[in-house]
Amino acid sequence: MFDFVGAQPTLDIAREAAAIDGIIQIVGIGGGVLPTGFFSTPFGMAVQAPYWGSRSELMEVLELARNGLVTVHVEEFTLDQSPKAYARLHAGTIRSRGVVVP
Repeated sequence: MFDFVGAQPTLDIAREAAAIDGIIQIVGIGGGVLPTGFFSTPFGMAVQAPYWGSRSELMEVLELARNGLVTVHVEEFTLDQSPKAYARLHAGTIRSRGVVVP
C-alpha cells in the first residue's frame, strides 16, 4: 500500500486498511505520524518511508515521464483562491495535486 500524502488522516486509513504481513510505503511527507509495533499495526506489517531513490531510479522515472507513461494531474488556484484551495484540501475534494500560483 502506498501513501503519497503522508498526512495524519491518510496514514490512519493506511493503518486500518493494511493486512497482516502487509507493507505501507509512506511516500508523502504531509506531517503525519504512524506508530509501529505491537498493538499499533497488524502482525508482521512493515512500514517504509523512503525519502527518495537513487540517481539511476530518478533517471528511470524521468524516462517514463518522457515516454508519457507518468502523468501528473494538477488543479491550479490563484493566490486569491488559496483559502478555497486549502478548504477543499481539508475536505478531501481535490482529486489531483492542488497548486497555488501567485
